[in-house]
Amino acid sequence: MSLRRFTKSVDGTIPVQALLYNDEELLASQDGLGIYDGAQKSPNHQLGTVHATTHRLFFLSAVKPRAYSFALDLDLVTQTDYYAGLFKSSAKVTMYLSAPANAAGPSQASAEADEPFASWECEVCGYRNPPGRSPAAARVCGLCGVPRDSIPSSRPSTPPLSSSLPASSSLPSLRPTSDTQERPCPACTFLNHPALQACEICGTALPIPPSIAASQSAPSSRPASPDLDDEEPEDGVRMIKLSFRKGGDKAFYAVLRRSLKSKAWVVPSVVRATTAPPSAEQSAASGINGILKAVESNAEGRSANMSEAFQDLEALMVKAADMVRLAGDLNERLTAVTAAPNALGSSVPEPEEATFIRSSLAQLGLHISNTPVTQDMIQDERRWLESLARELAAVLQGGSGSGRGGLLRDRGVIALDEVWGGWNRARGVALLPPDTLLQVIPHLAGRTDPPIGSRELPSGLRVLHTPQFAPAAFAARLVGLLALAGPKTTTEIATEEGVPVALATELVAAVENDGEVCRDDGASMIKGGDVETRWWGNIFHGVAWDGQRQSVEVDSA
Repeated sequence: MSLRRFTKSVDGTIPVQALLYNDEELLASQDGLGIYDGAQKSPNHQLGTVHATTHRLFFLSAVKPRAYSFALDLDLVTQTDYYAGLFKSSAKVTMYLSAPANAAGPSQASAEADEPFASWECEVCGYRNPPGRSPAAARVCGLCGVPRDSIPSSRPSTPPLSSSLPASSSLPSLRPTSDTQERPCPACTFLNHPALQACEICGTALPIPPSIAASQSAPSSRPASPDLDDEEPEDGVRMIKLSFRKGGDKAFYAVLRRSLKSKAWVVPSVVRATTAPPSAEQSAASGINGILKAVESNAEGRSANMSEAFQDLEALMVKAADMVRLAGDLNERLTAVTAAPNALGSSVPEPEEATFIRSSLAQLGLHISNTPVTQDMIQDERRWLESLARELAAVLQGGSGSGRGGLLRDRGVIALDEVWGGWNRARGVALLPPDTLLQVIPHLAGRTDPPIGSRELPSGLRVLHTPQFAPAAFAARLVGLLALAGPKTTTEIATEEGVPVALATELVAAVENDGEVCRDDGASMIKGGDVETRWWGNIFHGVAWDGQRQSVEVDSA
C-alpha cells in the first residue's frame, strides 16, 4: 500500500518542532484530519493533526500517536489535486506519489535515515559537517558543495597495498597477471595497485577493471521476494488523500503547494554522485575549481533573473500610459457620482468603496487629486505632515471646487474627537491614529484661510476654532455684550454665540479665569424655577485684595 511504501513511522508523542531537521521549517498545521490510503480510508489514520514543512508532511495520530504517526517526504509527491467537498463529503487534497529513480533497499534506506544525524568530514575541504540536516543536505558538504558519496568517506579496512608490495598467496585473485594492470586515478593520474578501490593519494574512486566487474556481475544470493503490499495497484496510480473534517483546507493546500514549488529539499552540489567512474570533466569540478565554478554559475543565474526582471519592467513602462489614462477616467467617474445631488438636493457622501479605489490607485503610483495621503507615498516626515494638514484643511473648510462646506461649515469651534472621526470617515480605509492628528494640528494654520487654531479649555477639552473664537476675540465680544445688555446667563450666551450650552460654559469659564467676567450665584432665577449662574462684566480691573476686610463709615450728616 502507498502508506507503507512511501511513509516513515515517527513518534507522535514528540512535539513536531523536535522532529524537524536543522534546515527544515514548519509552515502550517491543521487538526481534525483523516487519511485515505489510495481510494480507501486507512482505518488507523482517521483522526489526527497534519503538519506541512519545507521538506516533509507529518501526520500525528490522536488515537495512538506512537504507533500510527508517520512522515512523508515531499520529494515523492509528483502531483496534487483539490476537492472542495459537497454536502456531507469533506474537502480533500490528493497527493500522487512515485518512488525516486534510485530507490534504496531496506538496509540502505535505514542507513540513509540515520545519515542526517551523523557528523562527517569532507575530504576535499576538511569541513566537519554537523549532524541534524536533511538527508539531501547531509549528503553534500555545506562548505564546498562536494557530495559525500562521490568521495569515499573512509579508507579500506586493510592497509593499502602499494605497487612495490610482493604478491601474497592469501590473495591469489589479486595477483597481477598479464591482463591485470595498475589502475590510474582519474583525478590525479596516480598508478594504484589493482586491488585498491580508492586512489592511494587523493581518495577518488577508481574504475572497476572488466575482469573484476565480470566476476561480480552474478548475484551472490537470490533477491528478496517482493512484498504483496508493495505491488502496483490495478490502475497503476499511487496516492494518499487528506480529508479535512474541520475545515482549513484552502489555507493548508495553498501552503502545501508553495512548499512543493519551492523544493527546499533540492541541494545544489559541485559534483554529481554517480555509480560510474568519474570522468575528467567531473574530476575537474571538484575542489577549489568546483567552488569557483559554482560561484560563477550562481552569478550567471542572478544575471539571468535580473534580465528577466528588466524585461518585465520595460513591458510595464509600455503600459504605464494606458494605466494612467484608465486611472484618470475612473477617478472622474467616481467624482461625478459622488458630486451628483440626490432627490433632496444635497450631494451624496463618498462611499467607502470609492475611497478604497482611490487609495489603491494611489498605492500603485497613480496619484489623483483627492486621494487619501498615506505615509508610503512620501518618505520625508515633514512633507507627510504638511500633506496631511492640507487634506485636513479640505475636510474642515471644504474643497475649493466642491461647492460643499466642511466639518466647520458655519460653526466656529469644533471638538477634536469630532474632527478625528469625520476625517477618518472621509479617508475610508486609510485610517489615522489620534496621535497623528495631534502632530498635524501645528501645521494646520498655514494651510487654512481663515487660519484655524487650537486651544485647550479649562476642563481639558481640546478644540479647533476659527479666529472669532480665539481667546482674546471671544473675551472682547463677551465683555462688550455684558456691558451693553447687562448680565447674561450661560444659556443666553450660548444662544447669542450659536454654540451648545456645554461648550459655552467652557468658553465663559476660560474668560472668567482671565478675570474679564465674574459670576453671580445669588438669586439667579429663570423661568421654570431652575437656578442658573449669571455673568457680569468685571469692572475691578487692576485691583488686588489684600485679604483684610475694611469697614466703610458713612457720614450720617
